[in-house]
Amino acid sequence: MNVHETVRQEPAPAAGTPPSGGGFWDFRRVNQARSITFFSLGAAIGLAIAGFGLLTAKGTSTHAVPPENVALVNQRPILRTDFIAQTEAELGKPFGEATVAERLKVLDEMIREELFVQRGLELDFPGTDPDTRTALVAAVEQQVVADVTTHQPADAELQKYFEDNRANYATEGTMALHNLVLPKAKASGPDALAAAQKAADALRAHAPLDAVVKTYGLQELVAEHASDEQFYFAQRIHLGQALYERALTLDDGDVSEPIAAQDGIHIVQMLKNTKPLPLTFERVRSQVLNDYVTAAKKRLEDADLQYLREKADILIADDYAADYEKHQGDKGPEATKPAASGKP
Repeated sequence: MNVHETVRQEPAPAAGTPPSGGGFWDFRRVNQARSITFFSLGAAIGLAIAGFGLLTAKGTSTHAVPPENVALVNQRPILRTDFIAQTEAELGKPFGEATVAERLKVLDEMIREELFVQRGLELDFPGTDPDTRTALVAAVEQQVVADVTTHQPADAELQKYFEDNRANYATEGTMALHNLVLPKAKASGPDALAAAQKAADALRAHAPLDAVVKTYGLQELVAEHASDEQFYFAQRIHLGQALYERALTLDDGDVSEPIAAQDGIHIVQMLKNTKPLPLTFERVRSQVLNDYVTAAKKRLEDADLQYLREKADILIADDYAADYEKHQGDKGPEATKPAASGKP
């Protein structure tokens, strides 16, 4: 099989005429001058963009103050908004009414403050100075609870908190009682318990208190407060937790069963037990609001602290590790990693 191919030949250029590469703007033909020009222009633009990025990157030095700042101190900005706010706070009048001299005085104070702050950071005051550390802790705590501080809860939120914690909103109860004890020094063992039981039965039978005390060798504890009506919290202090819990179950005129304690056997004679009365939400709304905000702050602080603990690598010396882990309790094992060695 024969294949015939027709070849079209371009006419040869006239003698003495140089071959044409097309005009500069003739994009149908390759032009060496145009290619070199565009390549050089692209390289120049690329270098300009890279240089701008390097000169304006964070941490680089600049000799121009950005419009949002009023000054730069070692490349640390002093914002115009802060400058205006401090000027108005110090002078007690709008910024527009301040004279140039007054504004410059405030600006000089802010520059002085920034210089001292930077020097304090160089000296590691946040890590070594107790007052600075305390201020930093307070600042972080305030930042954590800022949303709670500025948020005004609706009555529905407060009402729910009130219902969930109703036991905290009641009148303070009072008690008037006699706390009698049969000392261990006078009697011990089964005889002491039997004598105390007889004394309790005599009091229930309305025998005179003085006669019962004398007959069975009892003593009145906290005699200066005997039979005085006192708030529950005061009686808890006088009685101790065990006796106080027993006293809460007594009504007016009741006498407790003998209660053994370290100092002897106690008998509580209740003269008057005025129990707490629940208060209405309307009456304690301000207290509920305060408690609600306090509880919300505590939740946020605990959550933030837990987050920081999880991020941190905390090592405890061997001689404190076990006790610290026990003390932390439910806060999580990530907070109690014992050190491999070393003593504090």
